[in-house]
Amino acid sequence: YGKIGDVTNSMGKYPEALAGLRKCRDMLLAVYGTENPHPLVATNYSSIGKVYYNMGKYSEALAEYKSCLNMDLAVYGTERPHPDVATSYNNIGNVYNSMGKYPEALVEYKKSLNMDLAVY
Repeated sequence: YGKIGDVTNSMGKYPEALAGLRKCRDMLLAVYGTENPHPLVATNYSSIGKVYYNMGKYSEALAEYKSCLNMDLAVYGTERPHPDVATSYNNIGNVYNSMGKYPEALVEYKKSLNMDLAVY
């Protein structure tokens, strides 16, 4: 369901993409549970955020990307930098940028850059 959601998002079929990605999330949570963070669940939050972003529904996109970031931090921790965390900060920055909230975007982009510099 996840890859089908990604492709239908790319095709601009947003309701279909959201339906597939939500089914994917339901399956992931059934397998991994809601108590234990898992990187595939984080990826799913990001994928749904991307659909909302493409639809111009920035508040919904922001909520999904923040859920992804929280999951990433729960999975990878805060002690060591990780590229998925940097990507989450970047995605949040993109939403703020599109919303015209430039100071907030800059904060997130700097977090992303600093994380990438620490990783690479």
